[in-house]
Parts: sequence; C-alpha cells; structure tokens
Amino acid sequence: MTDPGGNCIRIGRKTSDDQSHRRPPDGTFAKALHHASLLADSKEDPAGAAKVIDRALRLGDERPAPVELLRLLVLRADVAGRLADEETALSALAEAAAIHLTAEERESARDALARLEDLRPGIRP
Repeated sequence: MTDPGGNCIRIGRKTSDDQSHRRPPDGTFAKALHHASLLADSKEDPAGAAKVIDRALRLGDERPAPVELLRLLVLRADVAGRLADEETALSALAEAAAIHLTAEERESARDALARLEDLRPGIRP
C-alpha cells in the first residue's frame, strides 16, 4: 500500500523457517507466473511483469493448462490496470472469465478466481 506521500507499507507472512531462496517452480508457465509476480509485486515493475506474461502467452509450441492460463490472465489484467491500460485489462479479464474449469481446477484456482472478481469492478468498461 502506498500513501499519497509515496510511503510504502507491505504486509506479508512468514512462509517457513528456512530463509534461503527457493528455486523457481518447474514448467514454462509456472516459471513465467512466478517471475511476473515477483516483478509486479516485489519489484513494483508492472511493465516488466506484462512483458514476461505476454512472452509466455505467445509461445507457439506450448500451451498452459487451464488453471495456469487463468492465473496468467488474471495477473496480466492486474498489471494492465496498474499501467492504466484498460483495453488490455478488459481483454484479459474477459478471456480469463471464459476459461472452463472442472470442480477440482476451480478449487485449486480459488485465489485467482477471487482476484478475477476483485478486478472486474475496478476496470471501467
């Protein structure tokens, strides 16, 4: 959170006692999501995050699983909103909302689905 004076506060929680850096996840799209999330949230570089996601989504030889695609598109909509790119945000939100998920996939993507709903009212049509 950033106040009007530019002061930032970040709230987090401890994830483990091991403070060494963890390896990025395996898989092209999991890695892209991991790095884009770091750029968007830790580095406050939404433009860099957008580039990572766009590059991953343009790959011709691989396609993400539905849950991976949902997570990538929700993050893409989020960073587009931060960059005041409403057209891209609306497009990513619409594409994410159109993804068909099984009940099991919906459960594993619960956070991304909640974020999708959070973003919808914040983007002006």
